[in-house]
Amino acid sequence: MEENYLLSVCGKQFVNGNSDKVELQTNASYVMRGSSRYITYKEYDPQDPQVHYRTTVKVDENNVVTVIKGGEMSHNLILEQGQRHRCEYRTPYGNMTLGIYTERVEIELDDNGGSISVSYNIDIENELASSNELVLNIKEAKGHVNGTDDSTEA
Repeated sequence: MEENYLLSVCGKQFVNGNSDKVELQTNASYVMRGSSRYITYKEYDPQDPQVHYRTTVKVDENNVVTVIKGGEMSHNLILEQGQRHRCEYRTPYGNMTLGIYTERVEIELDDNGGSISVSYNIDIENELASSNELVLNIKEAKGHVNGTDDSTEA
C-alpha cells in the first residue's frame, strides 16, 4: 500500500448534550478500483502506539460510504443518505448490533483527492445512543514523509 496522500479525519460525537471530538492526520492510500474510490490508512491504538489497525473508507458510484475498521474494535459501517443499516460492532467484551441512520452524505472527490462529510445517528435497540459527524479531507502528500502519524485526540 503506497501511502502517498495526506488524510485528515475529524469525528464528533454528541451524547445527552455532551460532545467529544477526535482528530487524526496521517498518510493514506487513495485509489480507484472499478467505480469505487478507496482511502486506506492506519489508526494507532492510543494505549499502545506499537499497535495499529487498518481502516478503509470505500465510496461507491451511488455515494454510499462504507467504513471498514479492523482490529479489536472492528466494524463495517454503511453510511447511505436517508437509510438505516445494521452494523455488527466487535469489542473485546463481545459483539453488539447497532442501527446506523445516515442523515446527510456530501462527497466531493476526484482523482486528486477531496472531501467526505457525513452526519449519522447510532441507535441500540432502537434507542438513540449518539449523533455523529465525520469529515475526511484527502490530498496529495507532497513533501510529507510516508509512515508518519500525527494523530491527536481533542
